[in-house]
Amino acid sequence: MSSRYISHFALAVLFAGSAVMADSFSTVEYVKVSQSTPIMSTIQEQVPGEKCYDVQEQVSSGSSGGNSVVGAVAGGALGGVLGHQIGGGTGKTVATVGGAILGTLAGQNVANNYGSNTPATYRTVRRCETVSTVRTRQVLSGYSNTARYKGREITVESNEPLRQIPVTVTYSY
Repeated sequence: MSSRYISHFALAVLFAGSAVMADSFSTVEYVKVSQSTPIMSTIQEQVPGEKCYDVQEQVSSGSSGGNSVVGAVAGGALGGVLGHQIGGGTGKTVATVGGAILGTLAGQNVANNYGSNTPATYRTVRRCETVSTVRTRQVLSGYSNTARYKGREITVESNEPLRQIPVTVTYSY
């Protein structure tokens, strides 16, 4: 055999041997959890509420219109009587009508300005308005589970505390 053929054969055996030797497999090992710590989240909520208070509100008496009418009638009668005292003939009639008109206006004005001496009345009215307050609270959002495997710390988050953490280990040879 030639040396060239032997070297190719040797290389082929070497590659085939390394392909056979380069094998690996994986397995799952379970590591005991040493600590499970709750993870808390802060949430804020807007809570609607109602704020009420009492206020004093003036109540209108409604009688000022009545005083105005009484003042106008009284002023008109007095003005008519005074106008009737002036002049004679048709002038007396004009003076009586003019006095009644001026007396009506004057009596109405006096009644509006000075006729109502009743004190104002008030009532208590409850007023309410909607207000929002912000409420902050803590909620549980999960657990941080910690374990040690071959000198390394492993942390896995979950919805509940774990007793073991699965670790996939691959061995190559």
